[in-house]
Amino acid sequence: MTFKQRELVTISIITAIGDADPMLKSHLGLSLNVGWSPERLNEFVNVITSTVSKEKSATAATVLKEVLKTRKSK
Repeated sequence: MTFKQRELVTISIITAIGDADPMLKSHLGLSLNVGWSPERLNEFVNVITSTVSKEKSATAATVLKEVLKTRKSK
């Protein structure tokens, strides 16, 4: 598995577990570092909605927005 693929797996697991926003934030940032675009990460969060609760996927979407906003302000 590539680093990019590993990050998506990690993000999906953290999202499914829930209540781990700091870890999710870290791995979403790492995903950007290994080459995932913001658009692809948004698509991924939408895709995992079908396998986790809507509440957990909404949390992942919110955390991703925070990560992207932080990156833009740097």
